[in-house]
Amino acid sequence: MRTGLSGGRIIGLSLLAVLLAACHEPGNTRSVVATAAVEPSVLDFGEVQVGHRREESVRLRNVGYVPFRVLEALKLEGNPSYEVFFEGEDRVMPGDEKVVRVRFRPLAEGPAEERVHVTTDANSGREHTVRVTGQGVPLPIDIQPPVLDFETLEVDSERTLRLTITNPVDLPLTVTVKGAAADAFRTDTLTVPPHATRQVETRYLPTELGDMRALVEVKPCATCTPSTAELSGRSVASAFVFEPSPIPFDLIPVHERTQSFTRARNITWRPVTLQELTTDDRAFTPLAAVRATEVKPGEVVKLPMEFAARTSGPTQATLTVGYESDKPRQTQVALDASGGRPRLAVAPLALDFGELPVGGKVGKTIRLTNGGTIGNLYFQGVRGTGAAEHFSVDVPLRGKAPQPWRAGTAWPALGADNIPIAPGADALDLTVYFEPRGDGPWTATLVLLSDDLINPEREIILTGRARTTGPCVFELHPQPALDFGNVEPGRGAVLGFYFRNPGREECAVKDIHLSNDAGGAFFMPGGKLAGGVVPYDSAFSAMIAFRPQAPGQFQGELKLTVNNPATPTVTLPLRGVSQASCLVAAPTFVDFGPIRYDCPAMPRRTLISNQCAAPVVMTDALLGAGTSSQFHQVTPMALPRMLAPGEGVEVEFSYDRNVHGQHYTPFYVSAENETAPLLVPLLAETNHEGLQLDRFIQGTDSQLDVLFVVSNTTTMDTFQARLKAALPGWIERARTEGVDLRLGVTSTGLGARAGVCGGPAGGGEAGRLAPVDGRRARAISSTAATAAATVQANIDELGLCHNLVQGLETMRQALSSPLATSADDPRTPLPNDGNLGFIRSTARLAVVVVSDEDDHSGFDPESYVQFLQAVKGTGMAHRTQLYALVPTDSRCSTAGGPGPRFSSVAQRTGGAVDSICIGNYGPFLDKLLQRAGEPQADFSLSATPNGTAEMSVRVQGRGLPEDQWFYDPARNAVVFQPAAVPTLGQLIEVRYRSACVVTPVSPP
Repeated sequence: MRTGLSGGRIIGLSLLAVLLAACHEPGNTRSVVATAAVEPSVLDFGEVQVGHRREESVRLRNVGYVPFRVLEALKLEGNPSYEVFFEGEDRVMPGDEKVVRVRFRPLAEGPAEERVHVTTDANSGREHTVRVTGQGVPLPIDIQPPVLDFETLEVDSERTLRLTITNPVDLPLTVTVKGAAADAFRTDTLTVPPHATRQVETRYLPTELGDMRALVEVKPCATCTPSTAELSGRSVASAFVFEPSPIPFDLIPVHERTQSFTRARNITWRPVTLQELTTDDRAFTPLAAVRATEVKPGEVVKLPMEFAARTSGPTQATLTVGYESDKPRQTQVALDASGGRPRLAVAPLALDFGELPVGGKVGKTIRLTNGGTIGNLYFQGVRGTGAAEHFSVDVPLRGKAPQPWRAGTAWPALGADNIPIAPGADALDLTVYFEPRGDGPWTATLVLLSDDLINPEREIILTGRARTTGPCVFELHPQPALDFGNVEPGRGAVLGFYFRNPGREECAVKDIHLSNDAGGAFFMPGGKLAGGVVPYDSAFSAMIAFRPQAPGQFQGELKLTVNNPATPTVTLPLRGVSQASCLVAAPTFVDFGPIRYDCPAMPRRTLISNQCAAPVVMTDALLGAGTSSQFHQVTPMALPRMLAPGEGVEVEFSYDRNVHGQHYTPFYVSAENETAPLLVPLLAETNHEGLQLDRFIQGTDSQLDVLFVVSNTTTMDTFQARLKAALPGWIERARTEGVDLRLGVTSTGLGARAGVCGGPAGGGEAGRLAPVDGRRARAISSTAATAAATVQANIDELGLCHNLVQGLETMRQALSSPLATSADDPRTPLPNDGNLGFIRSTARLAVVVVSDEDDHSGFDPESYVQFLQAVKGTGMAHRTQLYALVPTDSRCSTAGGPGPRFSSVAQRTGGAVDSICIGNYGPFLDKLLQRAGEPQADFSLSATPNGTAEMSVRVQGRGLPEDQWFYDPARNAVVFQPAAVPTLGQLIEVRYRSACVVTPVSPP
């Protein structure tokens, strides 16, 4: 507001100034003027939601000695988001201040600027301009509910639901519908007034079929970020779905009749009323009166039908179902009298369990399939009659997946919640147990319940005989407990127990399970065991695994039942520790595999090394209590022994093979200041003469991890260049074939060559992926556009400076702890130089050695073979191969002659060998892609078969006919035909009679 100053006031003020000046001595006079000061010079409101208000002040202070007046405060830019106020033209006395209020109410999102000009009549500081800034940010608007689900309704019908929108500001809100299916939704409100709450009627009116999604968008300005509520609905042609559909009838002779049914389920949101059932062929007749039958949402109504064959051959027709929904509607379902209705097929139809001692337990499996071709069959439970207390049933299995019984039901009446069985290969396996509680013959009837129209109940006759026997005398090993020592968190180890009957009476053993698994840390890899009979002087054993997910001490328990009244329940304590350790074993377990008792067992080895940055003292190394005394430590060890960082000692074991069965023994290695010893499990199985069982697990196809172990000696320039030249085309071929590669490079240098080799590793990567300082990617995915260039650069990183090739040991270091399991190698000062993340548990692994001379690692090559066979775990030796480009002849000049150490490891692991002198390495590398590009079809055997007459192959426990596989003697491998290749995760078992072979002699 502006006010003028009259002439009289000016004269008065001038006179006052003169009088004041006259009151002082000339030396003490000073200027008497009006001076105005403004603060702040910049006013920043920060972030304010659109439509909300925030107010700040500009203070106009009198810093002079006479009053002044504020004349006006004006916006210079005219920004409507700002308002300026000051009250009147009051005088501002010396030392006082006047407040100019500025209000910011953003009308849009984004920055908003203004300038406020303040004018006074002061002598000094007459005019001031204050810069004003603020940021409009999105306004959150409450919309309830945030998701509006119209559920399912028929096409060309509608449903209305309500949204509540609350406007928190004094700006009107606009309401719109957006999205791919916006045309199917409507709202009755387009604007929500300021500070109002509106109930918005929202309608779904589908004119097309399918799932539909849209958004209600509410916003205070055209360019503002909207608040949204999701709209969803599904449009269907009919309120009903029918199961089965078509309605199947048996193919019957003329003049005969048969019945069938379908279930009609209301899948919409509203109740509907059935009115009429009609068919277009009078051979089909509805058997139920349905007029005025209400069917609620989700409710199922059974519609029985009859077919009277009037002509020979299959007949098809249509059932029309009339019903009332939003209006009279109809739907149809086909009628098919061609046969193929769901039928319960069971095999076998009777189970005879033979004779057992009282207290024993034995199981047999029946298979339930759908013998029809149209629609699912639904399994609904079992019932036992007769001497049912001597029998029991396990949960049904679909493959390996259990299908639980209905809660609250128990044998002899177990219910199932309509477990579907599809036509074809689908099946449920039901294991039935005979566990007699008294002697004598016992008979029961197992009744299988399903929705089979003709035979909803199928009876299986169960018979068994029980005899009384004396108390079981037994031995259970190991004692006093099964001790896993120390297993690092996230890793796993397998040991086992051994039950032997040394007495004169047979032992009935049953319900072998873990009664305490320590929260899942302990488990039985083969699952719980039902039991069986252990005759005099016989035994059995089974695996128990320990896989802790977190550090700590773990206690568990194995429990089983025997026919000994004094000790009917037998327990074996389980214990294990999980904590970090400086000691590490490579491989982490020693597996002799299945061995003929009349064939010599090849010694096997592991390397115990120090993975810490400081020396560690090994204080003890011994075989612990296991299932037998079949294992022996061959390598003498002088203890205590100090291991420098990275230093290791190889330990060799032998196996006696003179006791049949599976054997498990722990090897414990103790270190100073560590509370629990490192565990290295020793595993083996002795078979009867010539009987061999090899087990494999099919892994993921199209994933391949490749470790290039490249010599960095002074003569390798030509060969490194050939490898780099082959990489771009090879990686591109992998992409074309759909093989997902992960690539890493390390050198054959185990120790740094100071003063000769440069770089952070000094030529001694010692298994660390290059570059060890991480300035480029170290584990390279083939999906990266620069994959080839990065691998090439990492090969250049190795240099040409070393003088000692130790590629087998750098390979072992690269793929074992601590490098493989840690982001940082604790033994070096460099940060983050570990190889964690390079090896994928699901991928195949290939090691490619490129060296113009042989390996000088020192350890026997067989120890590296055993290491590679164990890298992927038990039953996965076929997932890892070593490939070698090394001197094989004299076709070119190389630093060394033929390399038998590298070559022998490649051949023993199923890899390949070729001359480093070949001009193009691409075809050699393509061999890796051929193995990884699809599920593995060939599985190398652990022994040489004595012919194929007694060879059999099973996948997931099912025998395969001989036309689905063959034996390839050149590779000593079983090869599956293309249509029979096992799928991911399936267990392959090859049983054959083996021939004793001479243990291969490793190159020096």
